[in-house]
Amino acid sequence: MNRTLNSDSTEYYKIPDAQDMLTQLLFLYEISDADALFERMDEDYKTTFIHIELSGYDAKKIVEDLDSAKSYAAQIFPDAKTSIVGEVVNYAEMNGKLVNGLLRSFGGSFVIIAIMMILAFGSIKAGLIGMIPNVAPVLLIGGVMGYSGMPLDMITMIVMPMILGIAVDDTIHMNNHIKYGYERTGSYKKALLLSYREIGKTMGMTTFILCAMFFVFIFSPMGALHNVGLLSIIGLAAALVADYTLTTALVYVTKPYGKEKRNKQVR
Repeated sequence: MNRTLNSDSTEYYKIPDAQDMLTQLLFLYEISDADALFERMDEDYKTTFIHIELSGYDAKKIVEDLDSAKSYAAQIFPDAKTSIVGEVVNYAEMNGKLVNGLLRSFGGSFVIIAIMMILAFGSIKAGLIGMIPNVAPVLLIGGVMGYSGMPLDMITMIVMPMILGIAVDDTIHMNNHIKYGYERTGSYKKALLLSYREIGKTMGMTTFILCAMFFVFIFSPMGALHNVGLLSIIGLAAALVADYTLTTALVYVTKPYGKEKRNKQVR
């Protein structure tokens, strides 16, 4: 309006410094289109609303955008009180609380599962050894997320406790059969071979079925569901490999169920 009233000169394409001129321009705009003017500010000209559109809901990027908006608002309105509201703010706040809550629950679950495994196997060494293969898939998922730039949000965070639960099931099966085989043969090597032969194929088939189920999510047009499917497959495959390798190797090296008995026969 200032430019229009001054022969459309680009020199006047700015907010006038004179208070009287600014008042007249605001009054002129108010009587011409009051609805458009007060859509973004109140009638006392003390509060204004600036709308910002975001292209996506990347949890980490949203927090960065909010911090950038706060910094920019403080820069251009140094004497004003600024605050950020809206759906994105609610999402960022909710996502932060859910992710922190899931991380705490994951840590609590890990401790509880470790205690239960110690009680189940009747040995602190066996219980702690059994937890190592369960942590490996979770660490691998975290590494894949960090390397590929996947956001840690309320959707992808549910993969970690889910994989931990499934990995624990396979570890318990494997350790139970190793212990049972050791009690039958008195040899860790024979117990491991028996376990591979009796449940190795079954564990592989159940993991394959679960991976096939999550494979459907990879074709989802929603990025979050695609990530869940991909991370679940990676975690399930890693859990199976960890039980095939880490569990058996640790049991064979540490011998948590006692010393080998040389002359015991399989019955």
